[in-house]
Amino acid sequence: MNKLVKAVFTLTAFSVADRVLGFIFKIYLSREMGAASLGVYQIALSLFFVLATLTTSGLPLITGKKTAGYLAKGMTRESRSLIGAALVVNTAITAVICAAVVALRPVIPFLLGSDDAAALVPLLLPALAFGAIAAVFRGNIWGREKFFAVSAIELAEQIARIALCVAMFMLGFGKITAAVLSLVIATGISAVITVIVFFCSGGRVTSPRGQLRPLITESAPVSALRASSSLTGLLMAIVVPFLFMSSGYNEQEALALFGAGIGMAMPLLFLPITVIGSLSYALIPALSKAAAEGKHNEVRSRIETSLKFSVIVAAMFLPMFYGIGEAGGTFLYGDAVAGYAIKIGTFLIMPIAIGHITSSMMNALGQEKRRFVHYILGTAVSIGVMFCFYGHFSINAVCTGMFVGLTFSAVLDVIRMRKVSGISLSFAFTLLGACMLAVPCAVLTDWTYDALRLTPELLRIFIGALTGTAAIVLLLWSFGFYNGFLLKSRKKKEKPRVGKHLPKGL
Repeated sequence: MNKLVKAVFTLTAFSVADRVLGFIFKIYLSREMGAASLGVYQIALSLFFVLATLTTSGLPLITGKKTAGYLAKGMTRESRSLIGAALVVNTAITAVICAAVVALRPVIPFLLGSDDAAALVPLLLPALAFGAIAAVFRGNIWGREKFFAVSAIELAEQIARIALCVAMFMLGFGKITAAVLSLVIATGISAVITVIVFFCSGGRVTSPRGQLRPLITESAPVSALRASSSLTGLLMAIVVPFLFMSSGYNEQEALALFGAGIGMAMPLLFLPITVIGSLSYALIPALSKAAAEGKHNEVRSRIETSLKFSVIVAAMFLPMFYGIGEAGGTFLYGDAVAGYAIKIGTFLIMPIAIGHITSSMMNALGQEKRRFVHYILGTAVSIGVMFCFYGHFSINAVCTGMFVGLTFSAVLDVIRMRKVSGISLSFAFTLLGACMLAVPCAVLTDWTYDALRLTPELLRIFIGALTGTAAIVLLLWSFGFYNGFLLKSRKKKEKPRVGKHLPKGL
């Protein structure tokens, strides 16, 4: 079996388990904490994620990518020196962030618009340090294509977090405090396991000489992009409640709407990323190697196939989410607003999926800076559209703004990749066809749910979802959309060469 296919299956299996557990945990938290408390927790996490992405996104990504390139060229000493440089950089960044948070502590309540959320931020700083250490070693393990180890560690962290949180709830800890402490302790456990796996698998750390400047130069744009992504979450945590209050809601009502519409609905809407994320995670080292070796046809083929694959995966979820999203969300979360947000947010699934895969591929091809610009522009468009609904803000306005911004960003990504790698736009036909087939399947899902009104609610939801999903899977197969989805090329093995379209320094 093709090595990339094995990696995708491995990552998908672990990612599905991780996301299912995370999804169940989110339902548990929402029912235990309530929408308003979940909103406060979500605001604190939004700031934490902005800070964490500075140490756990760009640097480990570049570490993994460069490690793969070094090992492909037999440069073992350089790959070990890279780890030393990454540890120095991440330690310095973490120290600066922690000092800044302590110094700016009086300002944080004003920034977040919530005293309760601001009080949680200092409690999360140990998790920031643990995550920074783990990210460095995890990047190296990933670059050596030990996907099983990386995925197993992430799953172990999720399990530890859930077990600790449930135990603390049972022992009578405060709900929000227990959620924060369980995150911190689980991150620490994950860091210890990661370090052990790194050294036991043959990893070594040497002097960072010669690696610091290139590592900082290459990782900074990616970190900025990922931080911007998290910053979008923080902006949403500030802007969305503000816009709800501009429409007549009080602070508690605005936080409850934010908690239901963002904290509850969005994790479910990101479900397709489970499979697509596995592909992108395995794809970056493979693309980096192919680009470094000058295998342009292989790069182009992988990009085109990955785009089509992402579209197909996203399309499979559309009938289910639109047809029974409202009923399913209400049943799972016990909140009608969350259910409505899931149904309306169905339209976000496709741009989320395309944007996720294009972001990973652009990073692999050395287009981090351009991707950062695209994301900033998309975010600006999203927030601008939302402010157009000032005074008349609703869940519909949230989803509309996000859809326009995400689509705009994804279109810019595709245009850039076409220019850099010469890909075709054939995936656009896959996108159009898959979305058209999803429409009757969504109607069928809704009809099936309505027809079973005399049966238990859980059975109605399950059968409706199963019917819609089976229908679109069969239609996609009947119209030949699965053809060619072997993630390996059937062409003759391409000889390495240098070309004008791809960056040479990967």
